[in-house]
Amino acid sequence: MSSESAAIRLAGKLLQLTEAGKIRWVDAGRLGPWGTWPGQVFKSEVEDASFAQIAEVPVPNSSIASYYFGVAEGEPEISELAAGGKEILKAFAEGFPAEPSEENRQLLDTLKRLYMAARDNAWGARQKVERFEQLLERMG
Repeated sequence: MSSESAAIRLAGKLLQLTEAGKIRWVDAGRLGPWGTWPGQVFKSEVEDASFAQIAEVPVPNSSIASYYFGVAEGEPEISELAAGGKEILKAFAEGFPAEPSEENRQLLDTLKRLYMAARDNAWGARQKVERFEQLLERMG
């Protein structure tokens, strides 16, 4: 079993649970040793001592983004992706790989979708859109 296939499975399950409202993500800040454009990270505690993190890592001077996904045990720290915890699994999907395999494409798509769901979940996007829609209905 490759780390990519395990990451695809786990990220897919987290995506489903996030979309169902069963997992809560928090904004872990703009981090990174990724050059001048730091990445945006979201984390979710899955159980008492396990957590997942998803990060978008922009490619400097480009509209392309790569994605990091990790699962770890221990106390998550905001200062680094794996600090304070024992990383169990990590995967990195390049935003524009030179010769992507089918597994590379699937990993990128799954991590991108998980990142978007985690971001919307952490920022309460669905609730904000619903409130905005209600305001518009009252005005009309």
